[in-house]
Amino acid sequence: MNGILDALVEMNIAASAAILVLLLVRKPVGRHLGPDAAYLLWVIVPIVVASTFIPARAIETMALGPSLEEVVALANAPSVVPGWEIFIAPALLSIWIAGAIAIGAALIRRQRAFMRDADLGLAGPAVVGFSYQHIVTPRDFARRFGDDERRLILTHEQVHLDRNDARINALVALARCLFWFNPLIHVGAKALRLDQEMSCDAEVIDRRPRTRRAYAETLLRTQLASRPLPVGCYWPAESQHPLAERIGMLANMPLSGARRAAATAIVLVAAAGAGFAAWAAQPQRTILHEAPDVFVPFQPLHRASLTTQPHLSDFALPAIPTGLSLPGGVEVGADLCVGRSGRVESVQLMKSAGYRHFDKAAIDALRGSRFQPAMHDGRAIRGCGHPVMIAWSLGPAAVNTEPAAPGAR
Repeated sequence: MNGILDALVEMNIAASAAILVLLLVRKPVGRHLGPDAAYLLWVIVPIVVASTFIPARAIETMALGPSLEEVVALANAPSVVPGWEIFIAPALLSIWIAGAIAIGAALIRRQRAFMRDADLGLAGPAVVGFSYQHIVTPRDFARRFGDDERRLILTHEQVHLDRNDARINALVALARCLFWFNPLIHVGAKALRLDQEMSCDAEVIDRRPRTRRAYAETLLRTQLASRPLPVGCYWPAESQHPLAERIGMLANMPLSGARRAAATAIVLVAAAGAGFAAWAAQPQRTILHEAPDVFVPFQPLHRASLTTQPHLSDFALPAIPTGLSLPGGVEVGADLCVGRSGRVESVQLMKSAGYRHFDKAAIDALRGSRFQPAMHDGRAIRGCGHPVMIAWSLGPAAVNTEPAAPGAR
């Protein structure tokens, strides 16, 4: 259940960021690259949302055991989880589902009301349907508009049919249901519909370049919609401002074929870059592989050549907090090379504690300790293969520098 909420939040963040950018750049893109490029820009939103489903980059690492911080956190973790934390995820999921159903029901009611008007000949011209897209016109369509005006209007709706704009608007309506709590989704849906109509207007002018003035007059003669159309493509504008913007666009000179192709390529490259950026913005995943205790092979110095073993004279306490609850305790085993001066020259880890902080603390402590060197015939000599065991229990650390019994390692 938490996975569903996490995915919903991640998709919502990605979609919101993309819509904010598009709301800022759609008008400049429309002016310089044309209405088709501005409309095509909206493909960035589904691309960045889909990119969140691609697994993030993963880093594989070897886990020698929990860190000291994790051990402390487990020791201090509360034994009882508050009741509200148990029910918060199901409650949020229920609210989201209820909101999506409510928004979906409202859009369905508006769609059915429009279709009832269309059946009575009171709505249109518009493109409706998903599996079967078709054009509906009002009953007085032939009386209200002249022959040239009807051809322009039907050409406009035919462009919507050719580009499957009604199906695209159905997917936008679905996104509004899923992300009903995000106002940017609703603002972006309205801006997309306007860019869709302006792109369609530009296509009609490209097909009929000499009808620019007649097309603008036909737009002005259309009446405001009596009922909104959530899924479909409706000829009349939903407000005066988009209508004025559509008519203003008709004054622009059409783009050449080469410039259109370049604009499309720029938008597609931007869409691919946005998808990659959305994928790269995800946090990296860490894949842990369990590892057994580390044993380092070594060749100990032959014991017969040593008269005495090195003896510990000054032990540097490991930098590990005391009082830590460790069930059964932990042990670190190592072999040392002690020089003639009594300083530890090297430490080889022979038995891991299973916790990297304990291993590091033991090795650092042994390197900082001082020994009485091994003696042979009254002279200090370098001795290697000297076994040392450091153990932690409920109390402070203890060190055993006596030679381990054969096979004890």
